[in-house]
Amino acid sequence: MTVIRAANHIVIGDVGSGKTIVAFVSAIGFLHGVERGQVALLAPTEILSYQHYLAFETLKKKLALPWLHSVYLAGKRCIINGVELTKTEWSQLIDPTHKKHIKIIEKTSVSLADLMSRTMWIGTHALLFQDIVQPDVVLADEQHRFGVKQRKKLSKQGSIEVQSHFVSFTATPIPRTLALSALDSLKPLFLDRLAGRSHIQTQITSQDKFEQIVLPKIAEHLKHGHKVFVVCSRVEDEENELVWSVKKAAAELEKHFANQILITHGKEKSKQQTMIEFKESSHKNILVATTVIEVGVDVGLASLCIILSAEKFGLAALHQIRGRVGRNDYETNECVLVTSTQGATFSNRLKYLVDSNDGFFLAQKDLELRGSGSLFGTEQSGFEGDFGALMRIPARKLEELHAVVKTVDTEQPEFIRLKKYVEKTLAQSWQE
Repeated sequence: MTVIRAANHIVIGDVGSGKTIVAFVSAIGFLHGVERGQVALLAPTEILSYQHYLAFETLKKKLALPWLHSVYLAGKRCIINGVELTKTEWSQLIDPTHKKHIKIIEKTSVSLADLMSRTMWIGTHALLFQDIVQPDVVLADEQHRFGVKQRKKLSKQGSIEVQSHFVSFTATPIPRTLALSALDSLKPLFLDRLAGRSHIQTQITSQDKFEQIVLPKIAEHLKHGHKVFVVCSRVEDEENELVWSVKKAAAELEKHFANQILITHGKEKSKQQTMIEFKESSHKNILVATTVIEVGVDVGLASLCIILSAEKFGLAALHQIRGRVGRNDYETNECVLVTSTQGATFSNRLKYLVDSNDGFFLAQKDLELRGSGSLFGTEQSGFEGDFGALMRIPARKLEELHAVVKTVDTEQPEFIRLKKYVEKTLAQSWQE
């Protein structure tokens, strides 16, 4: 079996630092240097993946790259170089034996051989289930939204195990990622500068102060012609539950801001149309949603984000949701974390959001609070996995890590494997 050693990097940059353009330039640079090759850009939602596709098409036209094919696959949609196909037409294109195969080639001006040459694939999980997608480079946007198996599925091609180059992108790396980077198993690259981003002021309040604090704040932002996100943890109400759902929150807000409310969530079929209406409408200025808007939503007029039942979200999700505002030059951009109970307002975890807008700092705190999960398995957080015994290590240097490893007395097989890995890597570094 042939195994090719491949790059395994993660690009860590805060919301608005330019991770997307880094991904595009990396893909174009790779494909320009090969005669045949594929790059797959994987995004967690249709909204984000389609936004990436449109942005990539614009860049491709500006750079005049006729040799580069771009394909969008997500849900039931397929677009090849700007030409949209039905699901049936896509099946006909990738099946050379189909009687309409040539007709579809004429429609798209792209053959099956062309798609196997130099192609940029952009899409959601749909890319994971297409045999024709055999990428040499996998780019996973919003890495924290994918499971371990999902991120690895595209990394093998055909019957020969060829490891693809893998680059993931995130503003808030999950605990397991930080643990892997500490062991040099994953190479982190940092984007330190923010372009065109305003500071976001964050505060915490409780649900019983909604009318006293939250409603006046929404009214103030709307008065200046700005837009407001209201994020909930669930779509439907549950009996005897204090948590406000999307439907309940929308109904309450409608009483005070009539005919200004839009709703979107994962079960809605027209999410993209709703987002476009919210972005472009002059009177629909409040969007009540679930975390479907966590990534890929770029609304410049948005200056206020209300997160209901904030204690039910992780730090990474809260920071990502907060990042939906501040994409402007307004003097005031705000995020209000509304807890279901007054006691939750004193949570140290939520206070980290108030104190910092730094996604990497928050990811480190997430690591301390949640644990790193399993380095050899699939758990992405927790203290009972392979790295659980080392969770309190503050240092990244291998020598310091090795010193701690030697002091841990355990027969746990996974830990023994970890210890041998550290010793082996340390021995190699000494030889060098």
